[in-house]
Amino acid sequence: MSQEKRQFFGTDGVRGVANRHPMTPEFVMRLGQAAAVVLGGKSSGGERPRAIVGRDTRASGEMLEAALVAGLNSVGVDAVLVGVMPTPAVAYLTARLGANFGVVVSASHNPFKDNGIKFVHGDGHKLNDKTEVAIERIVLGNGGDLPRREGRDIGRTSRFEGAIEQYVEHAVASMGGVRLDGMRVALDNAHGAAYITSTLALQQLGADVQVFHAEPDGFNINEACGCTHGEELERLVKQSKAHAGMAHDGDADRILLCDEEASALDGDELMAVAAESMLRKGTLKENTLAVTIMSNFGLDELVNNLGGRVIRTGVGDRYVLEQMRARGLNLGGEQSGHIIFGDWATTGDGLVAGLQLLRIMKETGEPLSKLRKCLKRFPQSTRNLHVRSKPPIEELLETHKLIKETEKKLGDYGRVLLRYSGTESLIRLLIEGRDVEYLEAQADKIASAILAQIG
Repeated sequence: MSQEKRQFFGTDGVRGVANRHPMTPEFVMRLGQAAAVVLGGKSSGGERPRAIVGRDTRASGEMLEAALVAGLNSVGVDAVLVGVMPTPAVAYLTARLGANFGVVVSASHNPFKDNGIKFVHGDGHKLNDKTEVAIERIVLGNGGDLPRREGRDIGRTSRFEGAIEQYVEHAVASMGGVRLDGMRVALDNAHGAAYITSTLALQQLGADVQVFHAEPDGFNINEACGCTHGEELERLVKQSKAHAGMAHDGDADRILLCDEEASALDGDELMAVAAESMLRKGTLKENTLAVTIMSNFGLDELVNNLGGRVIRTGVGDRYVLEQMRARGLNLGGEQSGHIIFGDWATTGDGLVAGLQLLRIMKETGEPLSKLRKCLKRFPQSTRNLHVRSKPPIEELLETHKLIKETEKKLGDYGRVLLRYSGTESLIRLLIEGRDVEYLEAQADKIASAILAQIG
């Protein structure tokens, strides 16, 4: 039986241009109502269900938060507002405060004019595809009439003032007593949700924090800064003569680190450093690292040589998390910088992940420029192409033919991956192998074929 296709949810919630369908107040209110029906459940003692609600710094967040809360309240769910807060902080607080579910109003690394809605269960974990389909059915009017509460059953809205302190305390505790005294860190907050929390955590750990891009005005989130602009973090590290640089995206569920030589590390390198450290200390559960199909085969080589193994999932940190939970693992992530330290987080957490890498630097006494050398990566060629439509990839006949030819040539020493972005009008191509010139040439050929049909 084929799986029902989602119409609004992508790889990380519902996302789009704010005040344009589906990111309109009307739609978001109905989305909140539908999610409340699916996720609200029943609270003990006859109390109303509760949802923790946070947002990032983009201007449209205030409008959409209000619409969301109206939807929650109308079906009898109490909304507890935590204000501007990273996505992983909302996930942590949802579980910590015993709420039925959590909601984040954020479009993550997207430009300020976009916005989105993400949900987490009461335990802080992201929704699976089946749950998202159930919510969409109600949004589309296929789940019966929405309940309309009246009188004392209408949900209420309150604010939780201790959110920042509780999350920062949790992040600091993840260091196990290791401090960062004497370490200078260049911190790029992307004018986003972590502009207070990450600074406070590093300061409490004794680091000499050089803070940048921490003045959000509603419109500058991710603008030429944050973890999608590695060149900016490299510049900041060089400017401040830091031992390391650390950058987030708009909702701080991702991390970018930069070594003292002003060279940024991607997620694969960060996972390699962490996996090697944990395997040597015996703290990597099941001796297994979970990654997506986008990660470099060099990770397999490193982990296998240390007596561990790598498992791969579909693209999206929630699929990594599903495998981590199913197998009892405590480390996984994506090349893009969603790194999940399962002992301390239920989702990608940019602050916790960054701190764990800084902890390894402190414990080993080695700089990131040396630690990163543990990963001997296979060469890759990638293309991110803007497309006007997203037909099934198998219908791109010329493209499909070129991919088969390339796969045959690469054999067991490479691979070709082609997939649509779940959040943008992009198709992503990756070719991995040993011959760089061949990879580049084939990537150009395949990209040309794609653009000729849907570019």
